[in-house]
Amino acid sequence: MHKRNGIQRPHWVWLCLLVPLAGCSVLEEYIRPQPATPAQWQAPLPHAGQVASLTDWWAQFKDPVLDQLLTQAQKESPSLELALSNIRSARANLGSAYAQGVPTLSSTGSFTESKGANAALGASTVKIASGTLDASWELDLFGKIRSGKQAAKAQLESREMAWHDARITLAAEVANNYVNYRACQETVGALQAAMDSRRETARLTGISSRAGFTAMADLSLAEAATRASESTLDGQKAECDGLVKALVALTNLAEPDLRSVLAQSKGLPQPAMFDVQRLPAELLTRRPDLVRDERNLAEASANIGVSKAALYPSLSLTGSIGYRQTTINGLVIRGQTWSYGPSLKLPLFDGGANRAAVEADRATFDNLLATYKQNVRNAVKEVEQALVNLDSATRRQQSEGESAALYGQYFKAAEMNWKSGGLDLLSLEDARRQKINAEVNVITQQKNRVLQWIALYKAFGGDWLETRQTANPIVKPMEKR
Repeated sequence: MHKRNGIQRPHWVWLCLLVPLAGCSVLEEYIRPQPATPAQWQAPLPHAGQVASLTDWWAQFKDPVLDQLLTQAQKESPSLELALSNIRSARANLGSAYAQGVPTLSSTGSFTESKGANAALGASTVKIASGTLDASWELDLFGKIRSGKQAAKAQLESREMAWHDARITLAAEVANNYVNYRACQETVGALQAAMDSRRETARLTGISSRAGFTAMADLSLAEAATRASESTLDGQKAECDGLVKALVALTNLAEPDLRSVLAQSKGLPQPAMFDVQRLPAELLTRRPDLVRDERNLAEASANIGVSKAALYPSLSLTGSIGYRQTTINGLVIRGQTWSYGPSLKLPLFDGGANRAAVEADRATFDNLLATYKQNVRNAVKEVEQALVNLDSATRRQQSEGESAALYGQYFKAAEMNWKSGGLDLLSLEDARRQKINAEVNVITQQKNRVLQWIALYKAFGGDWLETRQTANPIVKPMEKR
């Protein structure tokens, strides 16, 4: 409406009829789903004495090299940088969503000066100065704006959980490669010792063969066994080099620098046991990936409200105040203008596009809900499998250790018997093979035990709950609105 003098009272009738509609939301209330989970864990829990807290769990390995690699990886991780950029984008979206539904105010101003001539005024100079102040406000009649805010807030929370999940995944990947590298080194040491032993056997066999006490076939066997040991050792060293390459990619350290860091210690790190008495249902709030899935559901639910609100009218209130001054050859003419009024938009016909958008958003919600339920099942499975594998690795480590000790005694006796001529070379090599296999099996089970603790740490959601306030200073807590 526009009028220079006076106010037409019927305009207030419009406002009295339309303003009460504000806040009549069509948003369906979102209820956090509670997927079914077992009442308790079925696999044996690895409690054998005191257990540690998940807080700062990596430091409890007491391995400064691992600490250094974890810190470096988080400083140079593209996956974390991507997650942080997604957080910043979501924060911007949240700010934009909260700007909706707030009255907006803008102003314009202009000044022109012109000179001309006509029959009535003759030569004249005209100066025009004007300014306008405009305001508008969209009323949230059916909850479209509120739904948009809820969707943006849920999206930001989901992105923050994605960052926590990426951090835990990165730490576990670095630790896994590091543990595999340390175990690989231990295996290289065992194979190197075996090769040195076979070389000594081949040397003694050569002396005996040249003296005519041993058949040439035994010398060929001894040398063939030595060559086989060299091949196995070369393959194991190549595997270690491959793990170094993987750590280079994860930490972005130059390979010479990384090898220098790795040389600062040796041996497998030993993790501290942590409390796994928590119930399966607690995974829903402990694992950042499951929290992220739930927040995605909340966002999808709010988006349904946004699309449903598009089926209903939208109302905006607009107003403006203007001033204009015109000067013609010193004659000043001033004028003021104002206008106000509601603007109502009614969706009369769109060929079904708006309803199709609602159905599409519902389908998205159903898809995310099914994904969430499946991921919860997978999370429970991962914990159960990690518990089973950890229990098996712990028991097998003890058995393999005892087996290796006995095979070592057996080989020593066989070697002494061979040197005294009471045992043939083929039997000695068989005893050596069993000893080497037993030693490698011990290293493998030691490694598996550590890896299964790392898998259990990741399956339980890591330590993000315990360290969420200090995990990364860049990720600020959600502002309360």
